[in-house]
Amino acid sequence: MPRKSQFTREEKIAAVTLVEEGRTPRSVAHEYGVHENTLYKWRQQFEMDPEGAFTPRTDQDGADELSRLKRRLKQLELENEFLKKAAAYFAKDPR
Repeated sequence: MPRKSQFTREEKIAAVTLVEEGRTPRSVAHEYGVHENTLYKWRQQFEMDPEGAFTPRTDQDGADELSRLKRRLKQLELENEFLKKAAAYFAKDPR
């Protein structure tokens, strides 16, 4: 799973804009603390889709949410099973 970027959409666009205005990709990459190839990738993404570049993918968010909910369901099922066993134990007649 890719990790989340530490840069906002606006920062990435600003970096790409600096390169398009004439600064060298190497100097901009050094300024932002990223590898030069990362800057080239940002530039390519921005050129392919300026409006949708650097926005989170909704299908990945949905998959993350689904995974989280499945883990929560499993946890609740285990808790429920434990409570059933505890109720049965304490419901026994002590005589």
